[in-house]
Amino acid sequence: MEPDTKKDRKILIADDQQKNIQVLGSLLRQENYIIGVAMNGRQALEMLLQSNDYDLVLMDINMPIMNGIEACKAIREHENLKEIPIIFLTALVESESIVMGFEAGGQDYVTKPFNSNELLARVNTHLELKQNRDSLRQVNNWLEQKVKERTEELTVANSQLLKLDTAKTEFLNIISHEIRTPLHGIIGALGILNEYHLPEEIKELLYIMEISANRLEEFSLKALDISLLNTKGKAILNLNKEDLTDIISSKANALKSQADKKNISIILQNEGRDICTMLDKTFIDKCVSYLIDNAIKFGNRNSEIFIKTMEHSKNLVVTIEDEGKHFPDNYNFSDIEVFGTNSHIDQNPALSLFLCKKIIEAHNGKIEIGNTQNGAKVSFVLPKIG
Repeated sequence: MEPDTKKDRKILIADDQQKNIQVLGSLLRQENYIIGVAMNGRQALEMLLQSNDYDLVLMDINMPIMNGIEACKAIREHENLKEIPIIFLTALVESESIVMGFEAGGQDYVTKPFNSNELLARVNTHLELKQNRDSLRQVNNWLEQKVKERTEELTVANSQLLKLDTAKTEFLNIISHEIRTPLHGIIGALGILNEYHLPEEIKELLYIMEISANRLEEFSLKALDISLLNTKGKAILNLNKEDLTDIISSKANALKSQADKKNISIILQNEGRDICTMLDKTFIDKCVSYLIDNAIKFGNRNSEIFIKTMEHSKNLVVTIEDEGKHFPDNYNFSDIEVFGTNSHIDQNPALSLFLCKKIIEAHNGKIEIGNTQNGAKVSFVLPKIG
């Protein structure tokens, strides 16, 4: 704690003239300061090193063994003494010495013969400045300690969250596996039953069961991918140089039969020769597939889907536009709920859109949704690398 009274403050007088020491000592003791005395610069340095409770030094410039300038330089070399105020005592004619004193690290000077009021005013000013600096340093140290403690708490909390995320991912992986295993059996059995000549009512029920089983399997896979991307982020990606137009063309062809059922034409528009970048093909395949699938599901019959791929400002831009339902005006993609149902289409597209968002962002890209005059639009941007 900083001293609050003059009686607690300690001043070192360094002067080889006994008369000066007597005058200064008497004046300062009358103000209830504690006084220490050194007869030369070296002795002053030794006293400061032995005792760290001095608040200010009154230093004569001309002293034997080590003068005030040399002593000041030596004092400033010690970390714990760098900020102790040093006021030089000098004759009026020693202007050059005063400049050297400031360069050596002194804060102020008082000329001989001493003016009592001036001396006390300068001493009081520098003691108050030192007290304020010390108080500020204490506050800074306290804040740094609090920041350190809070950082440690956050580090522990973050570590616990990572463990929970890892545990959640492992749990979802187990659940996903446990769901898919019986689902495969159900789907296989349904396929066999469809080969028999059964009444139309039974076939219709089998068809509904097959769709439900496939949707449940797809849901478990999407939930697992989202969990993996949330937990491991970019670290899970296996990046290789891939042609984005090839991926889009392949996915469009794979979904052509689904589009044909609604008489929807998928039109590819490629602008640019080299549409290649570093991608995780497995994840980008899924992303493109989900986006085209959504466009087909919610596009109108006898309509068109336009998929435009282009290079722009060292980025690859893909835009998928359908002719169907619009996104609601208040549909905020950034606030999308992973398992929410507040969407412009049924069968919860939020899960697919959110997974696509996570995939693109893991590739340092950006995905946006919007509307055109005829339908909905989804665009994503990927940096062109490699």
